[in-house]
Amino acid sequence: MNEAPILIVDDTPENLLVLKLTFRVLNIELHQCLSAMEAVDLCASIEFAFIVLDVHMPKVNGIEAAKKIRQTGKNRHTPILFLTADVYATDLIDEGYDCGAVDYLFKPFNTKQLRAKASTFIDLYEQRIEAIEAKKIIEEQTEILVNNEKQQSIMKLSAGLSHNLNNRLTVVKGNVDYLSAELGYEPDWVIDIKDSLDECVKIVEALQGYAGYGFQLETERGSLKSVFENIQRLLGSSITSNESSLVFEFDDSSALFEVPSTLMLDILVPMVINALQAVIADPTPVLLRSSLTQQELLIEVSDLGVGMDEETQSRIFEPFYSSRELYESIGLGLSRVKGLVDYADGRIEVKSNKPRGTSFLVSLPKDKLEQLGREG
Repeated sequence: MNEAPILIVDDTPENLLVLKLTFRVLNIELHQCLSAMEAVDLCASIEFAFIVLDVHMPKVNGIEAAKKIRQTGKNRHTPILFLTADVYATDLIDEGYDCGAVDYLFKPFNTKQLRAKASTFIDLYEQRIEAIEAKKIIEEQTEILVNNEKQQSIMKLSAGLSHNLNNRLTVVKGNVDYLSAELGYEPDWVIDIKDSLDECVKIVEALQGYAGYGFQLETERGSLKSVFENIQRLLGSSITSNESSLVFEFDDSSALFEVPSTLMLDILVPMVINALQAVIADPTPVLLRSSLTQQELLIEVSDLGVGMDEETQSRIFEPFYSSRELYESIGLGLSRVKGLVDYADGRIEVKSNKPRGTSFLVSLPKDKLEQLGREG
């Protein structure tokens, strides 16, 4: 457990020294103040395990300081222990308890008694911190479980839909081909039907990929440089502006590092396509950068396009979410990328600034990439 922060406040340096010596054997991070208002200011930025506060101080006394401290969010419930040499100030004692004091000690105080009380407050503080951290972990795990259940439900739905759609599209395509053969030529309206069918087939393939069919990865391996070159061949023809281009940056170690080729293409191609689409209106280069650490392969895909707002960034990896119009995308590309990165025990994040610039950052464990290659 980290050191518990405590605050001691007294306008007499000698008294502060006695308090420091009293608490020196405890696992604490000690803060001290010589005035009440200095303590109030410090309490606005630090949450303490407990506070030892002298009652009689010039300008602002300990009681008034405690009231102000209680008004700050960080120490609204922090235990405050008052010290006083005035055994007859019963009105101040009552007022101190009214403003949140948990105890009073009279000077000269018993150091063992004060240290014992401090130990109790520290134990309570540590238990509260542990409870807060445990609650946070439970909430995070619950969110993961809920998202996994949603993901599984959507994948099952996608599998069923893609299967049924594929059967019906096969029937439609067969009839259109038969019609073309009967006519002996293809009118424009038949061509339009076939084009629409091709688009439907692409959507079905995306659904099938999301449902898990595309996770049957091939065993072929190659250098990361060869994967980048394949991306250039696959997507280079879609670059129609002289100002747009794919720029590759990699060090020698990452360029020669062998990866499961299909996996890397499935991860990188949708991100590069997104980046190229982002710079259509204002053509600029798209950067694909890689580096290798002792444990991870790091890849970045960045563009100087229009960027994304915070809501889009928070939802960009959700299934069926798309920032573009429905007819342009069904929103499975980046969701599938996230699934593949998770499959490889990696991490993916997006950083974007509207109105300009987006970067996708992928971190993949080297040992997992090597293992996937061996497993096929």
